[in-house]
Amino acid sequence: MQHFDLASLDPDSPECLHLQIEAMKLAFADARRYIADPGHMDIDPAELLKPEYLEKRAALITPDAAGNFDHGDPLIGGTVYLCTADAQGNMVSYIQSNYTGFGSGVVVPNTGIGLQNRGCCFTLEPGHPNEVGPSKKPYHTIIPGFVTRAAGSTDEVPVMAFGVMGGYMQPQGHAQVLSRLANHKQNPQAALDASRWQYDRGKRILIEPGFKETVYEALAALGHELRPSSSRNVTFGRGQIIYLLGNDDDTPINYLAATDLRADGQAIGF
Repeated sequence: MQHFDLASLDPDSPECLHLQIEAMKLAFADARRYIADPGHMDIDPAELLKPEYLEKRAALITPDAAGNFDHGDPLIGGTVYLCTADAQGNMVSYIQSNYTGFGSGVVVPNTGIGLQNRGCCFTLEPGHPNEVGPSKKPYHTIIPGFVTRAAGSTDEVPVMAFGVMGGYMQPQGHAQVLSRLANHKQNPQAALDASRWQYDRGKRILIEPGFKETVYEALAALGHELRPSSSRNVTFGRGQIIYLLGNDDDTPINYLAATDLRADGQAIGF
């Protein structure tokens, strides 16, 4: 997404949404091929994040048509999210998930702790780095988010603890919320309240109500196969944010907290 001037576009315009959707499709194409237990991946994860590789992938995006992307060659989402912060500027981003339903249905004796069933996220494809096997962790979507900013040559200062729950919606929700904050200077609550989309597969895009009717028409004209939702609901994630407003010697610690309208979260100060 950084290879496009999203800040110059209306965040709710079809042009902006199209570029984000295409970037997400490219990212998932690579993730589904390469991401697995680090001990079994056939590439170094850092290869997927190299600037020259990302630039090459971004070049596949065209502004006038939806693509159907394969993975590249870099070598050449029942979840609860919590965040908290204290008067000293310490911040915690925390996520926990048993995955589907109540997880595996197996409870550790005498503890009441239910075990997760994220083994569902393995693949049965022979030879795939994420193929099910012993002593392996599956591809999963536990993604507590955190934002820092540079402060001097080496130090980083915490700015925001955040998370958007929802399985494979998590990275998609993170990208959409962060883009609204960073590129379009929306406040955290506005960024969470905004309507969202979710890439499914191929050219299929699930999308919430709330955009202008012309936006849906324009996206369809670009080749996106839209599946409109009748409501704004947890299918499109549910997020929480704590944003740090001041943290230098002359500014007291102040926070802004926001919670998603799609679920029963709550922002509390005490």
